[in-house]
Amino acid sequence: MKKGDSIGDRMKEQYENRTRAYLPRRTYTIIRVDGKAFHTLTKGFDKPFDKDLMSIMDLVAETMCEEIQGARLAYVQSDEISILMTDFETPQTEAWFNGNIQKIVSISAAIATAKFNDATLDGFLNGGMKKFEPKDLALFDSRVFTISDPVEVENYFIWRQQDATRNSIQMAARALYSHQECENKNTSELQEMCFQKGVNWNDYSAREKRGGLVMRRKTGEVIDTDPPFEKTAWMADGAPIFTQERQKLRDLIPRITEESIDGEKK
Repeated sequence: MKKGDSIGDRMKEQYENRTRAYLPRRTYTIIRVDGKAFHTLTKGFDKPFDKDLMSIMDLVAETMCEEIQGARLAYVQSDEISILMTDFETPQTEAWFNGNIQKIVSISAAIATAKFNDATLDGFLNGGMKKFEPKDLALFDSRVFTISDPVEVENYFIWRQQDATRNSIQMAARALYSHQECENKNTSELQEMCFQKGVNWNDYSAREKRGGLVMRRKTGEVIDTDPPFEKTAWMADGAPIFTQERQKLRDLIPRITEESIDGEKK
């Protein structure tokens, strides 16, 4: 440091900035937020699936897509949200927080935490969702990483959905049987156990069985401009089976082109 530099400059240059890490540019980025100790927070909720909790998690995912620059889709299961971001639409496209990992994980966790608690408090104060108490503070953690191959991006979401499906079957069975009775049983055996109690897991909704897919959709509201256009918004719906409708998942994942990278058609 040169003579006369301030202590603040020294703290930033020699310490704070030395631990900053950035994601690579022009690739696919996944953010995944998870609820902390939600098994305790949701102890008194409806089993196997709580509609209030699912609605709030969908709302959190929609809000995150609105707030996160470059968000392309989100997938929701249980207390977990995965968001795909890109930064290669044009050569001028900027990355969220310039790819600063500390900012991405801290702000994404903060958005999820704030929106979840705001929604539950609002529901409590308006006379519904009494299962939530103002003292019940939800917390989320976050991680972020990149995947360079679009096929592996598809496989990431397939992996999370397969996990969601296993969890859904286990939750359905554990609502009817003890933990010990369900232990060491595979998903086929658990479904058969549910069937013996008169419950067909296949009759549950797509959202309950396979999680929620959040994407930008048309709202049906037309703005009277010249020319008129139809408004869009981030909306959650039950996810299709990604392995059976892989093309639908593939169509949601943009591909990197030479033009998007260098701005020139080859």
